[in-house]
Amino acid sequence: MVRVLKPERLAFFAYFLLAGVLLGLGLVLSRFYLPLGALFLALGAVGFVALLFYSRAFTYYLTNKRILLYRKFITISSRNIQYDDLSDVVVQQGILGRLFGFGNVIPITKSGLGLGMWGWQAGGGWRAGGSIVVGGPVSGEVIPFASPSTCLFGVRNPFEIKDLIFKHQEEYAEAPYLKRIAKAVEKSTAPKGKHCPSCGSPVGVKGARYCPSCGKELKG
Repeated sequence: MVRVLKPERLAFFAYFLLAGVLLGLGLVLSRFYLPLGALFLALGAVGFVALLFYSRAFTYYLTNKRILLYRKFITISSRNIQYDDLSDVVVQQGILGRLFGFGNVIPITKSGLGLGMWGWQAGGGWRAGGSIVVGGPVSGEVIPFASPSTCLFGVRNPFEIKDLIFKHQEEYAEAPYLKRIAKAVEKSTAPKGKHCPSCGSPVGVKGARYCPSCGKELKG
């Protein structure tokens, strides 16, 4: 079973907003200094068109064995996440997501995929010769990080998708045990001794050439 998911365009609203800001700045600056205004207009227009394609470049596949994250935009990127590598699944849903029914489903793996650092670094000092050395301790926390290339970004019904991932994960974990149980049952219920290929009756006489039930010749 395969579930195919695509991001909603509204999930890229912040990106489109930035392109709109560049277009607005270009229009304003064109009245005072045309070359600079034209530059911002070009950047905004190119960014807006690129976002139209970028927002449709991602496809996510949920199967009963893995999650596949696929991107085709200028270059091609493909990432597989096995269910036995998952440690958690986080849903992020902003205001627009709650209004229109979409959100980010972030699979967090044991290797740290789906996590990012949120924090700050500051400091300063002097060394011999009077040069300033900038640096200092890092403070922050590890949090789930949503990126179109590393999570199911802006998909509809995110909580339903999260439940589906957990369901597939449980089935994936149970599969080896169920196979071993099925083999054990098959072995215990397998017929013992020779049987007639025609009627299936047991042949109790060793070396018999004919079935005692139907009389057909026994081969082999």
